[in-house]
Amino acid sequence: MERIIDRLRHLVAENIDLGLTAEAIDPGAQLMEGGLNLDSLALVKLISLSQQEFKIEFGEDDLRIESFASLRALAGVIAVHRGDQHSRSDTAAT
Repeated sequence: MERIIDRLRHLVAENIDLGLTAEAIDPGAQLMEGGLNLDSLALVKLISLSQQEFKIEFGEDDLRIESFASLRALAGVIAVHRGDQHSRSDTAAT
């Protein structure tokens, strides 16, 4: 999942005007209030960029505030879509 997080950090740094380098973006920081302070347009842009970058499509169940709480949370949702094992605690092998 760290590779997904790294790619997300670069997406944000290169495409959303925050004035931050990828390395300066904390993957655990809140994406909206109290963290990176993304507005609704920037969040929609991040959703679109993520779908393009990872060749996935977020479903209705994915479009919850929890899915976009941080880059780490978003990476977990992406990992599930990609079928990465042990990506989220609720998808661990039984």
